[in-house]
Amino acid sequence: PVHAPARRKVQPDFRGRDEPFEGARAWKERTAGPDHRATEGPGRYGVPDFSIDYSNLHVVQAKMHELADAAGSGGATGAFKEVGESTSSERKAVLGSSDLSYAFNLFYSYSASRTKDAKDGLGQLADTFSGVSDTFFNADAQLSSAAGLMSQSLGLDDWKNQKEAYEQWQDDKTAWDDYLEKIGASDYFAEHPDANMGELCRADDAPDFCDTWIDDDDAPDDPGDAPPKPADDPPLSYSYEDEHGKVSVDVEVDDDYNVMKESSTITTPDGQSYTSVTTYDSAPEYHETADGDRYDARDYTMETTYADGSKTSTKVVINEDGSGTMTTTDQDGEVTTVTRGGPDEDWPEPEDDD
Repeated sequence: PVHAPARRKVQPDFRGRDEPFEGARAWKERTAGPDHRATEGPGRYGVPDFSIDYSNLHVVQAKMHELADAAGSGGATGAFKEVGESTSSERKAVLGSSDLSYAFNLFYSYSASRTKDAKDGLGQLADTFSGVSDTFFNADAQLSSAAGLMSQSLGLDDWKNQKEAYEQWQDDKTAWDDYLEKIGASDYFAEHPDANMGELCRADDAPDFCDTWIDDDDAPDDPGDAPPKPADDPPLSYSYEDEHGKVSVDVEVDDDYNVMKESSTITTPDGQSYTSVTTYDSAPEYHETADGDRYDARDYTMETTYADGSKTSTKVVINEDGSGTMTTTDQDGEVTTVTRGGPDEDWPEPEDDD
């Protein structure tokens, strides 16, 4: 399970904004708003609710390709196929008659031409199923592996918060122990570890060191019990697998435990795979909007491999005011560039060529 951090920490998402991790589904529902989620029948804008099992579509397209391959030969096998693909003289030798050879050739050719049309149609339909399957799979995978989103499911933010809290407690404990030593209270608190300085010094028979503590406006606070101590090493990888597929996440951090590189791979049992590698150019560069919201202005690069094997490289440059440019290069070298005017704006969808 993913636990919320003790205090709000931020991590850049694909848009260069700061959002606490809450999971892809919850994030989509929250940003859409309750009016955008129809509970029954058509949605608010007349669009019916539906779901697509792209895993099943992927299986269907594979089976259709197998059927198309079988149809390519008209279903012919064995001696029937051998005779059908023989020369006229070879057929005559086998069948013993020119008329019979001609009739057989006519029948085989007609059968093959009809099944060739079937093969082409089945292949095109299979590609359509594959395209729809890959498109939905890529969209879900891209949302789930958005830059800065998956890394938080590792518990890295929780670990950093726990580490910070524990180290602060250690510093406070050292200051408190030194102060007790200074005012001559160390032995008493060693014998009474559960004693509370405030309650102790309000008593009629308060120890002599209480006068010093009461008069000292700069006395440190008792830090209390130690908070949970985190593991020595941060969590830098995560893997989860069930009947629906496998998710693997790996991150690399700098000396301050800022995520500098993030790799995620999502696969289904049917062989679909989506891989995204995000590399940040620097440590986080936080700025504030006029409303007090923080955003990260560091640049980063994303290398993506989609379900159909195609690849893209995306360079995102964020300016100090939150505006930016996103340049994507596909495997054919075609370059697409979009811009945004500020940290609150979505990246626009690139226009498709007619």
